[in-house]
Amino acid sequence: MNKSNLFIEQIPVGSYKNFSYFVADLDSRDAALVDPAWELQSLLSRIREKNLKLKYIINTHAHFDHIQGNAEIKQKTGAKIVMQKLSLAMKDIGVDDGDELKLGEEVTLRFIHTPGHSPESMCIKVNDFALMTGDTLFIGECGRVDLPGGDANALYDSFEKLHSLDPNLIVYPGHDYGKTPFATLAEELKTNYTLAKMSREEFVKFMNTP
Repeated sequence: MNKSNLFIEQIPVGSYKNFSYFVADLDSRDAALVDPAWELQSLLSRIREKNLKLKYIINTHAHFDHIQGNAEIKQKTGAKIVMQKLSLAMKDIGVDDGDELKLGEEVTLRFIHTPGHSPESMCIKVNDFALMTGDTLFIGECGRVDLPGGDANALYDSFEKLHSLDPNLIVYPGHDYGKTPFATLAEELKTNYTLAKMSREEFVKFMNTP
């Protein structure tokens, strides 16, 4: 998807219905690759085909199905690995809530710490156009909280952050679990039952009920 000089490509990969993403500034060709874990040769080929200069490998969180391609992509491209600073996985840059990185002159990646699915989960706001949500939010669903480090209380606070964002942002999730591969945040706020307004107590009970 292009918007002026912003390039975003959503790529289905692997057997777990994962999405990897390229984000680039088309003027400078500076690019980031989000959540590379599967089909790495195809992703590397795409870098060459699009003549991209990969500066960053960014992980929305540190579960294996989002990071296991990091080392090979870094070795082949020299890109720096970027994760939320709480992550214990190997990284070159640790980012905190509100930190930003630039691709070229016009593309800004702003990091929003959204724990709940895991302590280091984060979303990536791309300009005023897109929101890459990893496993925090899917289309029509949300990430589970019953894995190690999961926390329904934290996810409640993370969803409060999402409620405050521009509803015109396009949500790009970490997995293809919904009826569409992406949707606007406004559509998700209207139709995603996990984002329905409820008290903290109601939400925690709901998320922790098998």
